[in-house]
Amino acid sequence: MKPSIKLISNYEYKKLFLPEVSTHDLFNESKLQVYRIENYLTSIVIPVNPYRTSFNFLIFVTKGFVKQQLETSVFDIKANEALNIKQGNFTATLELSNDVEGFFVVYENEIITDIALNKNDLSFFYTSPFLILNAVTFDWIVRAFLLLEEELFTTDRVMEICVALFQSILLKIIRLENKGNEVLSRARYISFHFREQVQRDHVNHKTISYYSNLLKISDNYLNKCVKDATGKPPKQWINEISILHSQILLQDNSRDVAGIAFELNYQSPSYFSRLFKKVTGYSPSEYRLQLAK
Repeated sequence: MKPSIKLISNYEYKKLFLPEVSTHDLFNESKLQVYRIENYLTSIVIPVNPYRTSFNFLIFVTKGFVKQQLETSVFDIKANEALNIKQGNFTATLELSNDVEGFFVVYENEIITDIALNKNDLSFFYTSPFLILNAVTFDWIVRAFLLLEEELFTTDRVMEICVALFQSILLKIIRLENKGNEVLSRARYISFHFREQVQRDHVNHKTISYYSNLLKISDNYLNKCVKDATGKPPKQWINEISILHSQILLQDNSRDVAGIAFELNYQSPSYFSRLFKKVTGYSPSEYRLQLAK
């Protein structure tokens, strides 16, 4: 059996999707990197097939729009808006407007862990990926990004200053997002941990009871929490995350559909194909044909 989906590194991301990237940017492995969307992402090969990264990134749009898939949702990120994408999430850039501008920030987990965040602050990273900013906060963040960009690209840069500036940006966003929501609801908390566990275990475990047992709650309570927090029941999440995983496997033409079905522990290739079509609107074979176009 072939190994499952790996997380692509920052270097691999640039190599795969950015054919015109400079040598300097290609080999930049700093724990914090800031690029202009108009200079960095506009050369991306669109549409990008779903992938998972070993790093986190923030898309902050100041003009135009970016259409980005994150897990099972698609976001149109416009001016004054941002999308935070965690390490390991399924994601893909689907479209960029011709006039798009903004900042694309790559950051490692240690950037987050170095900030003194309380439980409610940390909820931002798993419950609120999409952000709509008010004009005052937007202007403040743009000015902070300009300072961060200036420090990052100066010859005698001080990385501690760069990290502190970005952490200030994150805190500004987090505190705005959490204002008026002082207590992280139990439903959102359970929903997050359920989805994180599904990401890890969906290949071998596709029943609701497995996850409710892990979380030490009843099936009914898990169903209520996840549906209240996300609008979708747990079984739909399990199916959609598993099918997202299979979409990445299907990008490898050396794998046959039946082999992928059994690798993901479906009872039969025909059942897998029916579920794939229910989730995506295409059969696995039709999906491959779409990739080849």
